[in-house]
Amino acid sequence: MFRRFLGLLLSVALALLPALGMAQTTFTMAGFDGENSTRDWATNGFFSRMEARTGLSFTFEQYNDQAKWQAAKDAMFAAGGQLPDVLFKASLTTDELIRYTDSGQLIDLLPLLEENAPNLWALLQANPDWLKAITLPNGKVGALPCIQQLPAQNAMWINQAWLDKLGLDMPTDMESLRNVLTAFRDRDPNGNGKKDEIPMLFLGPWELKFFGHAWGVTANDYNIYLDDQGQVHYWPQEDSFFEMAQTLRDLYADGLLDPDGFVTADTLRRVTDSKAAVTYGAFFAPSPISLLTYGTSSESYTVMGPFEYEGKKVYRDLVGPITRGTFAITSACEDPAELLRWVDVLYTEEGAIEAMVGVEGESYYFREDGRWDWVGGVETLGVSGLSQLTIYDTGDMPWLFPLEFNNRYYEDNVERMNAQLEQLCQYAVQPFPTYTLTTEENAYVGQLQMQLGRYVDEMLARMVLGEVEINQETRAAFQEGLVERGVEEMIAFWQEIAQR
Repeated sequence: MFRRFLGLLLSVALALLPALGMAQTTFTMAGFDGENSTRDWATNGFFSRMEARTGLSFTFEQYNDQAKWQAAKDAMFAAGGQLPDVLFKASLTTDELIRYTDSGQLIDLLPLLEENAPNLWALLQANPDWLKAITLPNGKVGALPCIQQLPAQNAMWINQAWLDKLGLDMPTDMESLRNVLTAFRDRDPNGNGKKDEIPMLFLGPWELKFFGHAWGVTANDYNIYLDDQGQVHYWPQEDSFFEMAQTLRDLYADGLLDPDGFVTADTLRRVTDSKAAVTYGAFFAPSPISLLTYGTSSESYTVMGPFEYEGKKVYRDLVGPITRGTFAITSACEDPAELLRWVDVLYTEEGAIEAMVGVEGESYYFREDGRWDWVGGVETLGVSGLSQLTIYDTGDMPWLFPLEFNNRYYEDNVERMNAQLEQLCQYAVQPFPTYTLTTEENAYVGQLQMQLGRYVDEMLARMVLGEVEINQETRAAFQEGLVERGVEEMIAFWQEIAQR
């Protein structure tokens, strides 16, 4: 009798374990670590440190190829697909977030944040625009963000070492920029006796349109901007667009713009040999490290500020502080609260620093001057060592980037470059307010953009190359082409979005 009673008691106790707060500790995770990643999540120090902090562990489905990750997402959300508990570095598009929160396959995180992610919730309450940016039209939050207090910008970097050597001032308008680029072309600033300098690099029509700041214009990838009166403008319809095209045409004709700018790829422009002769005068990039080795880029290049137009300086804000779609929890997860408490660590300074560089005294230390360095030096760690120690440098992860700590790296050029980007940020203007489109809206405007965007970029390239003369006749024909391809519908669409 006693044994039967004891057995019954144990059965009831086991049945009550979930209700009594028995938390799940092992989860399945899938994600995209970035095209250039060489790390293995299963052995990466970040996940080991997070397990020590939180008690949670994972089995991984990791991707380093964007196409394969997209295919994997499509498969797991398809009928009969097997969902992981959580998507990390999820690279979820707005359309995916809307579709999968509507279907219930991604859970709405908004009701759970205040209780289970208090650090992130405090940031969102202090910055309502951030919460607005991650909230979908259906009112749900399908994924958590990467927050960069110093947002990435496609800044103009110029070779300060060449300016100093040639006794030139920083350009302040297109005329002085022309003079500087001419000197870069003719006066052998790299001192190798060859005429191998490329005065100004660019990557296709997209980057050339960043010169709009010289005419007081910041247009987005749809070529639109919103004026102070709330009116939508389609920039290629305006005089300033053609004035810019003519100016760039003159620079190109004089050999001051990269002759391969319309045919090259970003990977082909990267210089990996620190001993190679420097040939780049100026270029657009989030950081000069994007194109050059660390020593060359950090020591030689300076941000060129926007040019003044009618008493104001503006520059296009590329992405803003929020990157959406980085961390989502699926309907397969039985304990979303535990995963939110896990990720909330990354929205604290302490947690973000540990994610970035590991544990103080083990992987990094503070020097007597208050700056930090890697234990044994970065050379000792090597690329493979860094790859397995940290996880932040490829793909977009959910966290608050520890900018202040990053600035305290012993190489003061890091802080110098960040300070210049912060200076640029004071002029950064969003061409259009933060918005989120429904799936139907996204499909509609995407179709318009396929016709209009390609037409605009092709015409700009042909004008700069000199294949099309810039005169009243060609301008009129171009405007007719815009109308035929739906420019009036494009303007009306964005006007409606602006008003809502």
